[in-house]
This record gives sequence, C-alpha cells and structure tokens, in this order.
Amino acid sequence: MRDYYKLILNGFIEIYERRELYINRQENVRVVQVVPEKEFKEYTDRYNHESYREINAAIEKIVREGLAEAVCNASGKYLKIKLVASKIDEIYEILKKKPIPLLCEKMRKTLLKVDFHGNKLIMDFCKDQWALMEECKDIPYGIGYDNEQLAKVVRTLQAIMDLKQETYVRNFSTALYRDSKEFQKNMRNTIQSILYDYSDIVVEKERVLEMYNLFDNPTYVMIKGNAVIEIGTTKIILSEIDGGIAIPNAALKNIINCKICTDKVITVENLTTFHDTDEKKGVTIYLGGFHNETKQRLLELIYLQNGEVKYFHKGDLDVYGFAILENLKEKTGIPFEPLEMDIETLKKFYQCGLYKKLTSADKRAMKLNNLIKYKDVFDFMILHDCKVEQESVKALMLICKE
Repeated sequence: MRDYYKLILNGFIEIYERRELYINRQENVRVVQVVPEKEFKEYTDRYNHESYREINAAIEKIVREGLAEAVCNASGKYLKIKLVASKIDEIYEILKKKPIPLLCEKMRKTLLKVDFHGNKLIMDFCKDQWALMEECKDIPYGIGYDNEQLAKVVRTLQAIMDLKQETYVRNFSTALYRDSKEFQKNMRNTIQSILYDYSDIVVEKERVLEMYNLFDNPTYVMIKGNAVIEIGTTKIILSEIDGGIAIPNAALKNIINCKICTDKVITVENLTTFHDTDEKKGVTIYLGGFHNETKQRLLELIYLQNGEVKYFHKGDLDVYGFAILENLKEKTGIPFEPLEMDIETLKKFYQCGLYKKLTSADKRAMKLNNLIKYKDVFDFMILHDCKVEQESVKALMLICKE
C-alpha cells in the first residue's frame, strides 16, 4: 500500500529543492504544485477505485492540515495541489528531513575540523566545497548533501596523501574501511575524479591513483639490453637473457649496481613498446607509466653510475606522454630527450589513419606552462585532431608493408 500522503509531501520538497527556493525564501515564490494524474498513473485508472479514494483522502488530509490548497472539478477529481509556502518547514518536520541550508551548515562544521597537514590539494578541494555550501549548492563528486559521505571522502584523501610507498588498493581499503572491497565499489570513481581535477600533475584519470602510490596489483620494472645488474650478491647479465627481466617494485631497493654497456638508455611508457623495441638499440626500461619513488631511485642510481650514457624517453604522442617525460626529468634530474615523439613520427601515423581524436581534457592540458616547449607538436595534433599511442608502431610497420 502506497503512502500517498508522504508521496505528495515529498513531491513538494523535491520541487522546492530543485528550484532552489530555499535560497530566497519568499511567500510569493513561483507556485509549487503537484498534479495528481501526472504523479500517480493509477489516479486516472477507471477500474482502480481504491487508489483513487486513497489519493483523494491523502489530498484532503493535507488540505485540512493547512499544508496545501487543492483544486478539484465537479466530480471531485483533484486537478492540482498547491503548496502553502509558509508551511515548508512543517513539511520537512513531518517527513523527518533536514532543509538544505541546515545540511550545508552541518557539512561546513565537518570541514572546519579537517586537518590539512599543509596539503594543497585537500585545502583547495575543501575551499571549493565550502563556497558551494555557502550558496547551498549541491556538492559534486556524488556527495550531494550527505555529510557522512563528505567526511568519508576527506578521510580517504588524507589517507592517500599519507601513502609513502607502493600500496595495493585492497590493503588500503581494508585498513581504512575494514572492508577490502569498499574503495573499489563505492569510493574509487569519486576519489579518482577529485585527484584528477585538483592534482597539478597531468595524468589520465585512470592512472591518477598511481601517482599517489595506490595500485591495483604489484608493479614491476622491466629491463632488457646490454647491462649488468647486481642485486645483493647476485649478478645478472641482461644480454644473456632474451627479452630481459621483470624486477618487482619491492626488490628495486636492493639493486646496488647497474652497469650500462651500451651508449643509450631508453625508458618507455607502454609494455608493448618495451617488447617491440630492439635490444640492440640500447638498454630499454619499462616503468609502467608514471614512476614512483622507488623507481625514481633506480633511475637516479643508473644515472649516477652511467653519467656518460644518453637518456631517452619513448612515450605516447599525446599530452600525457609528454607530461610523463617532463615528470621524469623533473623528479630524477636526468636530461631525458624525447625519442620518436616528434611531428614527423606523428605524421606517419596520421597519414596511415592510426590515431585517436583529441578530448577536451587533452586540449586543456596542452596549455600548461611546463609543456609549452612541445607547442609545435601540439599545434599539429590540434590542427589534425589526432593523438597516437606508441603501441601502434608495429601496426604502422605492417601497414607500410602492404
């Protein structure tokens, strides 16, 4: 049995909130009304006499209580029910709901308790949400007016900012929520969106968690070519291992020496590119997108012991590929040069139709100051609405053979 009394009152609240009438409360606000035959299809069902009577009884109760005024025709069928604006607070009490201004006030109190630990990202996020709350606006990222969800989001951001080493999502979720699946099920999309929007780092949304040491699975550094690696008492001669080796992130700190026996080191963004790169061209290292602190230390060790070698980075021909290159240079201090990330390479892919179209996010990121040196490449991308994945290299070679 449907509670038409509450359904009608909820209908008033929904319209009242949707029109944001709580911001400028006046008695002469635009009429808030519910039309029964639009709200309840059973009201016009000529065979459903019971529902018709129940709806009429609910309307008459609302009118008797002075919460609304109703208009009916000669047969007693109600055409519309108009809210008495001055009774809105009473309706909230009947429904045991809180008006949006009170919900926003409660959420502001939650933000006042946040310890930012000097973290700019969390400060900026909270500042923006505070501004929305002051205007009683709906909070984005699926928070709405839910104070518990807001507190949960802030607590999650704080926990992520405190991660100092590679951490797995399920472990993180268990530690924070006592549930290994909670982050993935209910928080991941929200947190990824916030980090993507507020981080100064140019990165694809799907990979933004990695920038803060949060990973779905263990990560590895893959390395091949002419090099000798010493891990503890073990010496690995890479040139004797076709295809190279994968070293788990946890083991990278145990590397004490890495002798490069060729003239160049090439870091690559994609795993396919790693496998496709000829070992004779140099020592190739797959970092798995953006590097973390452990991988950074490995690169610094290689550079310290092999300063005479040239260093290159081979990434996607898109704004994120160049962002990864700049991040590598900034964090490691190594003078990486782009490899096959020029207009000529881009043209080859474009002419063969091996490209994707740019997104609005791509175009926004191209305007960042630290990427201005790649303006010529970006201009070509914008002119031809294209970007390229380095994984397409083999496909390009196959097409050229046809």
